[in-house]
Amino acid sequence: MPYDVLQGHWTLTPLMEKLQFEKKSAIELQKRKHEDWNDNYELYRNKVKTNRLTQRQAVNIPLMKETIKTLSAKIDEPPDVQWVERGNDDMKSLIYQEIWDQNSRDNKLELIDALDKKNVLMYGISTKKLNIKEDGIAISVLDTFDVAFDPLMNPWDIESARFILHFNIFKTIRDVLANPKYTAQGKEELKIWSESPAGIVQSTQAREQWEKKMERLKAMGVDSKDFAYFAGGDRLVNLTEHYTKVWNAKKKEFEMRVIVYADDKVELYNDTLKNCIGVDFYPFVTWSEDPETNDVYPDSVADLVRTPNKVLNVWFSQLIENRTLKNFQMHWFTPSEGYTPQTYTPGPGMMLPAPPGDDINKVIKPVEVNGLDDTLEAINVLTTIVERGTGATAISKGQAEQGQQTLGEVKILVGAASDRTTAMAKFYRMSWHELAVKWDKMMQANAPAFLKLYKTAQSGKVYPKRVFANDWVSDVGYEPTVISKSAQETEETKGLQRLQFVLQQFPNNGALKRIAQQRELKLLDLTPEEIRDVQEAEKKMEEQQLRPQPSQPDMAQPPIDMQSMQENIMTLATA
Repeated sequence: MPYDVLQGHWTLTPLMEKLQFEKKSAIELQKRKHEDWNDNYELYRNKVKTNRLTQRQAVNIPLMKETIKTLSAKIDEPPDVQWVERGNDDMKSLIYQEIWDQNSRDNKLELIDALDKKNVLMYGISTKKLNIKEDGIAISVLDTFDVAFDPLMNPWDIESARFILHFNIFKTIRDVLANPKYTAQGKEELKIWSESPAGIVQSTQAREQWEKKMERLKAMGVDSKDFAYFAGGDRLVNLTEHYTKVWNAKKKEFEMRVIVYADDKVELYNDTLKNCIGVDFYPFVTWSEDPETNDVYPDSVADLVRTPNKVLNVWFSQLIENRTLKNFQMHWFTPSEGYTPQTYTPGPGMMLPAPPGDDINKVIKPVEVNGLDDTLEAINVLTTIVERGTGATAISKGQAEQGQQTLGEVKILVGAASDRTTAMAKFYRMSWHELAVKWDKMMQANAPAFLKLYKTAQSGKVYPKRVFANDWVSDVGYEPTVISKSAQETEETKGLQRLQFVLQQFPNNGALKRIAQQRELKLLDLTPEEIRDVQEAEKKMEEQQLRPQPSQPDMAQPPIDMQSMQENIMTLATA
């Protein structure tokens, strides 16, 4: 037994010693970024640390928040993933596409996407994880503090890592004991460990780490009602999922294994990755907006904003304090016999006592508080420097630049700012393609017996349909295509402009006109039934215009003979 009752200490197995060494090396690499990450997080949350020397006022200029929110919106919207069965089975492709779309809605991929981009902009790296559920594969984004990588991993290839850790998975001891996946020996050892003095201390530390994690999740936009708060009497343990390569003496090769242990001491689960999740690759996808060749944790946009934001806060704090001191209207006075200065409450027509028999200007003098008139100008200059460095200019934030600009200059500024985020969007789409590929392979390896899909008709009614694994599991697999919504809309708009120009050269070409109409209808959010109705109405109008019109009766009157009319009038008059 790892816990020696007589000696009163815990003896680690050789495997656990290996795992602890790997975890220590991974966390030490990550810890050098923790101070910067915490500063970025606090500035984003408008939390300022005051001190007695430089910043005595708890004020913050939200430069960090507005920069991250601007760039997050400019990277891209969640991309569309289109699935095609490699065997060209259209029905399977249709069903698989609906499975992905429903998983995106149920799994709230739009929220996950927002957290994913915010992690990259604030910490420089973000990690998504694929988890097996009863109804398929779920996607989650991890707290950057909770995942650590092999220091020798190639930043562009996560599969090159010797080990990856997902820790700070907080569970109560009773939940762990009730989980059938964990071994009976591990549960017994956990009981002994939890009652030991070291285990009690570790449980207290686990709760403190859990509270910090919950605070960070709130800052990232996750609603607090989604948290499962633990009861006051529950004992917490910190679980670690350790993915590592272990030498198999029988097969004479390294194999991927998953070991779950509690508080870095108690082993609860140990199996191959293939048996665990059905595949032999890491169920993680990581990306960054500014990748490095020698560092798993690159610098972030927030790292560029952090120091200027601190300087702005100091200047702004001093400006506020300076105005406050001016508002106090403090005075110097010369002590004299029989004169005791008093404070007063300002008011209209207020009479203030002065020392008798002396010039008041010689006894009382206002305290001079020099102004900081250039502070606001300096703040604007420093803010402009940050905007140029990050690409989040005033125009992209929805603000007008100082001075007058022509329309052409504004377009150039907007275009330049957009070009700065092109690389971000490229790496972002690459990570989504890798995620889609891994999601597909895990779905094929862990296909549920059946899935229940829902389709909304044009009338608004929802129709359920049960699909079985044979309806969509493919021997040849699926090919995902990640399509950027913004890039797709821009390209379609440019294509329509070119098409309209060509149509002007061939105004009577019916085929070209129909093609232009189909392209235009695709830009609208219309259902196939609505598009068909529009096309049928247009076709009826064309047929009606081509149909020959019925001949109208000739209603023209013969010309009037004025001479004959005059002769008739004269005849009637003489009769």
